[in-house]
Amino acid sequence: MNEYYYAKSVEPLEDYKLLITFSNGEKKVYDMKSQLDDWYYEPLKNIEFFKTVHIARHTVVWNGEIDICPEDLYESSKLVVNS
Repeated sequence: MNEYYYAKSVEPLEDYKLLITFSNGEKKVYDMKSQLDDWYYEPLKNIEFFKTVHIARHTVVWNGEIDICPEDLYESSKLVVNS
């Protein structure tokens, strides 16, 4: 990625996915399911805790402690295409 795009808003979706709007206006979906067995992300298995996601430091954050690298968030999410 040549340019740095940061998360401006986030909405938790079903099945441990996040709908993220980035600074360039793109809306993308980030799937967390495959990461939930990692000790760092394991608390997110609690769906009520997962839904507390918010934006801080230009990325998605839970409880001020769990976050995702902004570059990875952008690169690993899938663009939402409106039909």
